[in-house]
Amino acid sequence: MKPRSVFITISKDITLNIFGYKVRNVNKMKLFRTLISWDNALKTVLAHAKQTEKETVHFDESVDRILAEDIQSPIDSPPFDRAAMDGYAIKGQNSFGATPNNTVLLKRTELAGESAKDVEICEGGYLPIQTGQPMPKGSNAVVMLEYTKESATKLEIYKPVTPGKNVSLKGEDVKKGERVLQEGKVLRAHDLGMLAALGKTRVKVHKRMKVGIFSTGDELSDPKNLAETEKKIADVNSYVLEALVKKIANPYRIGIFRDDYEKIKNAITTSLTLYDALLISGGSSVGKKDFIADAVGDLGVLLFHGVAIRPGEPTGFGIINKKPVFVLPGYPVATISAFEMLVRPFLYAAHGVKEDSRKLFAVTRKKIPSAVGRSDFVRVKLVCSEDEFYANPIRVSGSGILSSMTKSDGFVIIAENREGMEEGEKVEVSVWV
Repeated sequence: MKPRSVFITISKDITLNIFGYKVRNVNKMKLFRTLISWDNALKTVLAHAKQTEKETVHFDESVDRILAEDIQSPIDSPPFDRAAMDGYAIKGQNSFGATPNNTVLLKRTELAGESAKDVEICEGGYLPIQTGQPMPKGSNAVVMLEYTKESATKLEIYKPVTPGKNVSLKGEDVKKGERVLQEGKVLRAHDLGMLAALGKTRVKVHKRMKVGIFSTGDELSDPKNLAETEKKIADVNSYVLEALVKKIANPYRIGIFRDDYEKIKNAITTSLTLYDALLISGGSSVGKKDFIADAVGDLGVLLFHGVAIRPGEPTGFGIINKKPVFVLPGYPVATISAFEMLVRPFLYAAHGVKEDSRKLFAVTRKKIPSAVGRSDFVRVKLVCSEDEFYANPIRVSGSGILSSMTKSDGFVIIAENREGMEEGEKVEVSVWV
């Protein structure tokens, strides 16, 4: 027999207090018997994060992709000594002693059909040069235009430069053979610039998972359907999840399904023939019309349902035909919490991500209370003062208060064994991206 979600059923007109939740006049309401810890839920999820295959793409199509190889520089960068300023290439020591009242006079070196980099500047010589051009032989500095005056074949210098001034040396940026990008890195715009500089036009990355996303609930309407916007609740979750997934994998927003058990089962079955994983929001709790956990259990294995996190307690996870299915809460903040605490780590593991660039440390400005036995997802506003980040908790409760997210810069997770965080404590903040 396949494992099913663990519930207790309470008959009508019974009042109970279970794990702090008071229940009155319940007609066949299903309640969580136990809640799995966030740590155990995360271990379960990561145990089923099968890493995606690798593929080679053109470097200019690799932004936000996860690198599947170490990149070592095939060249020195820059490949030669080059000018870092527009001006004149000289021997720096030839400018010593120059002042506005006692200028140094240099003579232009003749090219005679040769390129500047092949000409050697002798004592007392100079050549005009632009930023990025190779330094002529014998030169070791660039004097800036504003400190000179050129006339015919003569150059007057009003301010001296030391050898090496305004010159980018060969290999100054990257040495040949140096590892410049590490496997597991999420490639950003400046990483693409590095690839271009090194002539690395094709890179190996992890394939993106195809993630199906849909919401459930009779009360929902698509926000694009203007006729229903004032009569029903907007489907926020599928759009939020699509945006969150997009940074890591390929999201496919399927739409809204009503609270019909058979239709939801069919939607899950059909979706899993098209996608590698499935995110379903709504219908994850224990009410009469909360069918998702039962449907996942009927179609496959429901590995857990109910996690000791706040918000996001009704979160579940199962496997159907070897494919992961996340059962997410209906309230937007709870869905985002469950995504950040369980779905994102799963997607990171499946795509080989080895660094999370969103994290920074900040000092709490107020005490943040919590309860032992659950992990709290706390939204915070960051303030920078005197080179230190400070985190102010957003004092809003309720999984439906979406403004608590828009007002925040990131979140802090308080572990289940903590009774909150003290004022002045240094905490790790995950910043929204």
